[in-house]
Amino acid sequence: MRVLLTSGYSHPSHFRKLELLADAPDVELLNLQIYKERPEGRYPSANGQRTYMLRHLPTFWPQRDFDPHRAIHIPPRLRLREFKPDIIHSEHEQESLGAAQLALARTLRTPHTPLLLYSWQNLIRPRSLPVRLICAYTLRAAQHFMCASQEAIDVLRQQGYQGGASIIPIVGLDTRFFYPKPVDALRRRLGLEGVVVGYLGRLVKEKGLDTLLQAVAAARETQPNLRLLLVGSGPEQAALQALADRLGIADITVFQAAVNHDQVVDYMNAMDIFVLPSRTTPNWKEQLGRVLYEAMGCNVAVIGSDSGAIPEVIGDGGIVFREGDITALADTIRLLAGQDRLCIEVAQRGYARAISHYSIEHIAQDTLVLWRDLQNPGLNNRNSL
Repeated sequence: MRVLLTSGYSHPSHFRKLELLADAPDVELLNLQIYKERPEGRYPSANGQRTYMLRHLPTFWPQRDFDPHRAIHIPPRLRLREFKPDIIHSEHEQESLGAAQLALARTLRTPHTPLLLYSWQNLIRPRSLPVRLICAYTLRAAQHFMCASQEAIDVLRQQGYQGGASIIPIVGLDTRFFYPKPVDALRRRLGLEGVVVGYLGRLVKEKGLDTLLQAVAAARETQPNLRLLLVGSGPEQAALQALADRLGIADITVFQAAVNHDQVVDYMNAMDIFVLPSRTTPNWKEQLGRVLYEAMGCNVAVIGSDSGAIPEVIGDGGIVFREGDITALADTIRLLAGQDRLCIEVAQRGYARAISHYSIEHIAQDTLVLWRDLQNPGLNNRNSL
């Protein structure tokens, strides 16, 4: 089974997924990669017994900042004729020029090869006519969609898509980087004593961090040992620092600038409770919340709002509150901070869910099963890696 997989991720978990997929004895994998951090060549699979090929996909975008939806491949070196794929797997979204370009090339050169696309979109935003036309074309061309959430599948159906769809995230928990570990020295350096409530990610309005600060201030009235750790950078930092001052919690709040990937595990483990208080806007709601299962993978108790896919990711592995509800979030923080046994139990449930649902191994396994099903429709092949 020859699989041509085009991708625009340079995250270590992406390459780990490729290594695991390449382990399968019935798979010959070619990855066309937009980013050029890794040189072209043949790379070993996870068990070291097989390999996969990585080639660069020349990509151009007309604006200053990279926008994957507007990027196009010039020249379109998609290697369809020379590789002769049995499956074309694209991690471009259906509204992107890259997806449309790949769908057109497939129609012209290998029209009987199943096309697999990906979708994060969990709401239908106002779109220009060209974008709507691109989306309509790719929806007709695709045989199957991998989606980040059930809401993403629902949005595809609302747009008239009638093909197959599966909930399989394209990024997962890489346990080589995310795992429970002691970080007492880091906590001491940051002055974090007591129960640490934390967040890691962009400091932007849609993440609802004002709700988190107000909830911590309210919970601190009965839980004076609370501390707050915010890791990340963004346009809301100054406003959040001013809010912490007004709420009287500046002395217990640590703002840490964004850290590199290798350091994230330390800051996650410095937290006792991780909160993702995202707030839905007219054009956005949480599409996955990868930081949730990364925190869960560090055996940290998680709390999330009910924005978008957050409840689906958390499942029974954490606690969900109504977005923007300061009182509900404060009560939940107070509950976990005041009951060590409950906090540990929630963390353990979250850890088990992260491993069983969102580990890279689990995602690679589901992807491989989907490939086999697409190659052999109706056989429902469930072979393991």
